[in-house]
Amino acid sequence: MTEGLTTPAIAARLYLSPRTVDTHLAHIYRKTGVTTRTAPAALAALAARSAPTP
Repeated sequence: MTEGLTTPAIAARLYLSPRTVDTHLAHIYRKTGVTTRTAPAALAALAARSAPTP
C-alpha cells in the first residue's frame, strides 16, 4: 500500500487473489478506523518517521 500499488498488483506480488487482498485491506481499515486507501499509507509513513533510530 505504501508504494501506491493497485489491488491486482499487490495480489500478483504476493501470489494472492485480489479478493484476498481486498479482505485484508478491509480488516486494516476497520482496525485503524480509516475509510480511504491513502490513509493507512499515511499512518505508516508517520509511524516510520516517529520511530526511534537504533
